[in-house]
Amino acid sequence: MPQVGTRTKHRPPQFGVQLTTVHIAHCERAQIVLDQQQLAWGTIYELARGVTRGMWTFEDMTEHRLRKLKGSNAQAAWKVAAVMKDEMGPPSAMRAPSEIWLEYDREQLAIIENKGRGLGTMGDWEGKENWYGGKIQQVARIVENRGLFKLELEKPEIRRSHRFARFLGSRRILQIRVPDSQKYNKKVLEFLESSKFVLCGRVFVPFHAKEGSAYLFETNENIHRQTNPDDGDGHRLTLHEFVQWHNPLRRNLQQPISKWSTRWTLGLSTSIPTIKFSHENISFIDDQYLADAGDWGEGNGAALTAIMRVIQYPSRPTAVQGRIVGAKGMWVLHPDPEHQVIWIRTSQNKIDCGPLHKVDTAHRIFDLVAPSRVTGPSRLSRDTLELMADGLHDEVRQLTEWDGPDSMLVVWRAVERAGRVVICRLRRRIAGQARALGLGQLRPDEKLSDEIDDGDDVLLDQPTASSNPRSRNPHSGQPTTLHESVLELLQAGFHPLRLEPLFRKLQSVVTLVLDDYVTNCHIPVKESLEAYVIPDPYGVLEEGQIHFRSSQLITDPESGTHMDIVTGSVLSSYMDQVTAVNHPKLASYFDVIVFPVKGERSLASYLGGGDTVVLVWSKNLVENFNTAPLCEIPVRNDFEQEVEYIGDFNQRVSKLPGKEAQTAFQKVLLHGLADTKCGLYSGFHDAAVFTTCLDASKTGLRVKHHVFETDNKCYGNQKLYYKVAALKKSDFPKDDLPPWKRQALPPFILDVLVDEGNRLRDEFLKKYLSLRSSSPRILDHDAHLTSPYISASRRATQAVHVGFQGLQGNLAVAKEHVDKAYQDWLRAVMMQKSASSIRGSSDLKEQQIRKAVQYFAQRPLFQDVLFFSEEELKTIMASYAYTRNQSFGFSVAFTELCAIKARVQGGVLFEDKFAQVMNIPNNVLRVLSQAQDDVDD
Repeated sequence: MPQVGTRTKHRPPQFGVQLTTVHIAHCERAQIVLDQQQLAWGTIYELARGVTRGMWTFEDMTEHRLRKLKGSNAQAAWKVAAVMKDEMGPPSAMRAPSEIWLEYDREQLAIIENKGRGLGTMGDWEGKENWYGGKIQQVARIVENRGLFKLELEKPEIRRSHRFARFLGSRRILQIRVPDSQKYNKKVLEFLESSKFVLCGRVFVPFHAKEGSAYLFETNENIHRQTNPDDGDGHRLTLHEFVQWHNPLRRNLQQPISKWSTRWTLGLSTSIPTIKFSHENISFIDDQYLADAGDWGEGNGAALTAIMRVIQYPSRPTAVQGRIVGAKGMWVLHPDPEHQVIWIRTSQNKIDCGPLHKVDTAHRIFDLVAPSRVTGPSRLSRDTLELMADGLHDEVRQLTEWDGPDSMLVVWRAVERAGRVVICRLRRRIAGQARALGLGQLRPDEKLSDEIDDGDDVLLDQPTASSNPRSRNPHSGQPTTLHESVLELLQAGFHPLRLEPLFRKLQSVVTLVLDDYVTNCHIPVKESLEAYVIPDPYGVLEEGQIHFRSSQLITDPESGTHMDIVTGSVLSSYMDQVTAVNHPKLASYFDVIVFPVKGERSLASYLGGGDTVVLVWSKNLVENFNTAPLCEIPVRNDFEQEVEYIGDFNQRVSKLPGKEAQTAFQKVLLHGLADTKCGLYSGFHDAAVFTTCLDASKTGLRVKHHVFETDNKCYGNQKLYYKVAALKKSDFPKDDLPPWKRQALPPFILDVLVDEGNRLRDEFLKKYLSLRSSSPRILDHDAHLTSPYISASRRATQAVHVGFQGLQGNLAVAKEHVDKAYQDWLRAVMMQKSASSIRGSSDLKEQQIRKAVQYFAQRPLFQDVLFFSEEELKTIMASYAYTRNQSFGFSVAFTELCAIKARVQGGVLFEDKFAQVMNIPNNVLRVLSQAQDDVDD
């Protein structure tokens, strides 16, 4: 065991103890009171979050206030802000606790029970079926102030689950996010490497870092507090014990210390616990070697069937991606399934955890990352593409054909598909379970993905998600996403030619579709699919052959015939032509692409990493494709190697004083924050150097300083033509250097494609704007929406004529309230939008707009409008707001205006949870279209 820190004959080495103490939120005096009141952890976290955000101080945490916060998380955590601001209402105003506080309580009971229930596989728990823990994410962000760093806590959220959080408990894990502006700041790295962090007397120590995030766990150390066994404190680990549990140093001495550090990623992979294997049913086998064949193991049918039942898949998957013991990769159906057994190949096993009968139960649970499945049609990217304008024409046509009684149904469906609205709602609802449940993407989308899959499937910085599948403004009811707003306006019965806000929003949807084609080169190809790749289990495929069978029928777009097996010449991801065959031996392998194990070189080795492949059988592409010869990357002497093995590291740090030795160990753990120049070389377009930089955290290779300086000087400021030309005009770089366009003959394909794409984009947008001029003029106001206010004004006037002034006075108060909100809103929208470097924060303009919306929703005093019912007042105010300004009206009263329109149109009301999953199948549109054609005939 490396001698990191001090040790005695009877005491293990110390890791992460002799570090600089940094307070996230801590006060010795307040800690005494907090301990006396024995508050739940969620409540303490919320109190600390308020301190880091400047909402209150520790001095405000009086005994009188804290007594009101006693109880479980569900009973107290939600009311922290109200208690600290002395705004608590009567008991009758208490709301139901949100799911996150109930989840904190479930996890806390599991921690105290200490039976490993949080790991899953133990059935139902506290009202949750097949419960497992680790789903709560606690995040802090680094903020710099005058050269000093502090941490601000964010709201905890139910998100993804991973092995570490299930084993330790979500409350024991804290993630620190480094803003983009600070990622290459050496002071930030030194700050994290040399510190341990105190949160209300509890000590959190960093143990891993990746892609701008550092992960910390709570150790058994206390600051100004005593261990509380009733709170589960006795089950906490030291950093040394945590290291021994996950990746024991002594058993992995053959690894470079840099590669050892990256293995922490395995425990952070987003996953779902499925089945627990007995140690007798886990076997290690040698690889069937073929150069760069990839990480594949085998599992038998009984195990895959058990996983199917746990996750409730409709059928047994052929292969699953997952983690077990110290292994990662893809497990495929064994040719001869019998018992619930799993085989792990040598190349899959990344960590030697020790004898299987001695390893912790957590290591013998198969953590599911994703099942084998097929997505299609696939999309061509910059690496493999030929512009196919037909797809673009078809997608824009569905968004812009507005004639006919059912045209808005077609538009609704096109908008839903463009924004992938229903799928995104489901993914927000199930958070980190998306991939395992078959709703995640095989390869993350640059914009739509809520996961960052870096090869080890670690979710590092996903966008804020809500436990509510649909996110909307709480005061106006307006959805926060463009596509959902358009869908709800269409559902209410609005038409883009008769409502200006809808016309503008739909124009934005069309623009996004066009930009996705042009800027990102995302072009669907109907005759294509994407799936996981596995090696031939029987060795029956010849070199250059593949096999694919789908569990769902595939429709040929040309002939209309159905098929489940692709045969003939096809193109694959690496732009090579191979032959798809139907082999009877492989008939039971569904939804995976089987690669041969014969030949001098594995087909998978051409992929450059990854385990998914795109197959294209479009005749236009296949018949006109010329296979290029393989170009081997030349060996360059541009790197210096910093490889240090664990044994060498042990010898080096054993000679250092305790604090220096422990800091050196922390540098190893946070190796993922080191500057590898990966992002910069991606922009330099030097593939050989870029891919080496990508693996730098494992290999220890670093670009030599003089090489980087030379490359940066030559390519750092150079903008490639196709990248710049694809930008919107407002996004053009403001530098003096013109974009570089290759003068080769024939012209560079991406330059040509972007020029043609821009021409198509301009053409389609011009056509869109012409829709307004070629159709009846958009009405200034919708009579359905102005009617409630006009009707109320008429009644008030009639009441005055018979001597009753009450309605007129009430209406004047309501109008005055709306006018005040309108003036506030106008001032806000006229403000300049400021750029914000902190993700998730809002600028002053957005804050002022929200304030105006909130003010509108407050309603006048009851005694000033008592002649109108609450429902009447809401409708009249929304109607009047719309008469002042259409955009203002929908900004402050979106839901009410939609409801007014829907009622007039004969709308049918149903609960929101039905609307969240509503969709229109293609065959329904096809039938309606045919029925309309018959009527026309």
